[in-house]
Amino acid sequence: MENEMFGYTGKILRVDLTTGRTSIESTLKYAKEWLGQRGIGQQILYNEIKPGVTPYDSANIVTIETGPLTGTLAPTACRFSIASKNTFSGGVGTSNGGGHFGPELKFAGYDLIVVQGKAKRPVYLWIHDDHIDIKDATAIWGGTTWEADDLIKENLGDEEIQIVSIGPAGENLVRGGAVIANRNRACGKCGMGAIWGSKNLKAIAVRGSGPVKVAQPERFMKAVDSAWKNLENSKIIQRLSKYGTIGSFYGKNECNSIPYKNFQDTYIPKESADRINPDLFMERYKIKDMACMACPIHCSNFYYIDHGPYAGFKTEGFQLNTVADYAGKLALSDPPAIIRVHALCNELGLDLDASAGAISWAFECFQRGIITEKDTDGLRLEWGDYGVVLELIRKIAYREDFGNVLAEGCKRAAEILGRNSEYYAIHVKGQDLYEEIRLPISWGLGACVATRAGGHTTGSPAVNLTMKMNEEVATVGRKVFGIDNIDPDTYDDQAKLVVYFERQQEIVNSLGICMFAGTWFDPSQIGIPELAELYSAATGWETTADDLILASDRILNLEKAFNVLHANLGRKDDFPPERCLREGVTSGPYAGFKLIEKEWSKMLDEYYELRGWDPKTGLQTRECLERLGLVDIAQDLEKARKLI
Repeated sequence: MENEMFGYTGKILRVDLTTGRTSIESTLKYAKEWLGQRGIGQQILYNEIKPGVTPYDSANIVTIETGPLTGTLAPTACRFSIASKNTFSGGVGTSNGGGHFGPELKFAGYDLIVVQGKAKRPVYLWIHDDHIDIKDATAIWGGTTWEADDLIKENLGDEEIQIVSIGPAGENLVRGGAVIANRNRACGKCGMGAIWGSKNLKAIAVRGSGPVKVAQPERFMKAVDSAWKNLENSKIIQRLSKYGTIGSFYGKNECNSIPYKNFQDTYIPKESADRINPDLFMERYKIKDMACMACPIHCSNFYYIDHGPYAGFKTEGFQLNTVADYAGKLALSDPPAIIRVHALCNELGLDLDASAGAISWAFECFQRGIITEKDTDGLRLEWGDYGVVLELIRKIAYREDFGNVLAEGCKRAAEILGRNSEYYAIHVKGQDLYEEIRLPISWGLGACVATRAGGHTTGSPAVNLTMKMNEEVATVGRKVFGIDNIDPDTYDDQAKLVVYFERQQEIVNSLGICMFAGTWFDPSQIGIPELAELYSAATGWETTADDLILASDRILNLEKAFNVLHANLGRKDDFPPERCLREGVTSGPYAGFKLIEKEWSKMLDEYYELRGWDPKTGLQTRECLERLGLVDIAQDLEKARKLI
């Protein structure tokens, strides 16, 4: 067939919830320029959402995306993304998830779903190969994501259906509403669950029976075998397979990279840290490994609590951000409580980072006498009180009383409250932060310049930590990344390192590969040349590492332009929160360290220059955009007087 595609299914499903109509569009229209998943999704959003549209407007669009490697045998080829306008910043909103939903959507025959409009009543989308049905979800509206998963499978009579759904948080337009896949895997950032709620979309259920075809099977399997061996030989991956990312807890803490009590410090005291050490979780609560489809890493663990108030509770486990969010920012030191907090956020469809950010802001305001029990519905907000934390999570999801304020995220909550509380609201571009910004400096830079309004998964290098801990990794890393200094507290070379990982993250997030399989932790894993070989063999389109880098730069510049046109974001928005510039580290190995604003500004200049942007404003230049073939974007920015 002349237009047959490999790797891709070749079809984009469009759904109009207002009219109930569905249609099919060819993926070929976008694939060669925008790779897939994140790239294609962002191109559709840029083309079809006008700057005046607000996140909850029915004119807003949401995309559900897979990559050309999703559903293949490439290691970790399970990823999918959801994208729309960011509920916090009004700019780029995108969130990535794992599990089995993405591959199932490919098996059903679709690369992407584009949803527009708003249903008159709650609905869910049922996709079974060529069969598309918009079904009444009134009976499951108001239920948790776990209840939705059970009821949809029961109603459709198939336990193998893959489901993504929202919970009460998304239904109630909580800004940190998440979309949950396989009951425990979250597309958490940027409020995608709230976007679904604004459209009365409760869930998408998928069952597919088709294959994902690759163009050159023998070549592809050779590249797959090589990639799997790279992962199997990595000592970093071996540790990740045992613990998940919580295995790096002590290393992060020793680099002063865990926020403590709403970023008052960057180090969890040893006594508290020892109560939540990774070995304790493994020995007391882990009962088996868990993995996404086609994943040799199996970084998730299944936990069972056999004592205390949560005895009998079981759930899939979590990554390091749960520990940093709740053991760090809220000083919880009871492992069963941390497990329960994580699961409750998944049940209610609530982003862990957003909820912890708002709650820790409130706790510090209580600590400082800015708010009292009169403001908090009688609750005493005292560090480490997990009962109060659990209650506030519930209140946020249902927008109940004080929870209605916290549901707006820490920035808006502080604006609502006033009383000079804004200083304690730790966010970037309006979105609550999980990550400590001060150390490592490259981690902070990656989070601050991230187009999706904060977050480490679009450019912050985790390899800083592993290079610091492992000289063998450091030796390879210096060569691969072209840097000399790997110290967490250096400004040298960090802009270069962030640009490298921004490029890799755009690539893996567009191809459908997990970032853990790339060189994020270890430069000896799957690098950009290996990704180019996998992509070439899968699609039959010869593609070099330089071609992928060019595509990644096009995607990031597209996102940058979207942020400028839709949210007026510029240089001022790429700095750390005020607290992180004013206050230094007070305890731990790096006690006394403090960010220097002048040095940060100099590093930001270097980052903009590497990107080909204007250092004074952070805006894009005509030269940069024309070099990337983005002439239409240059014209749009020129009309808005935002082009240098």
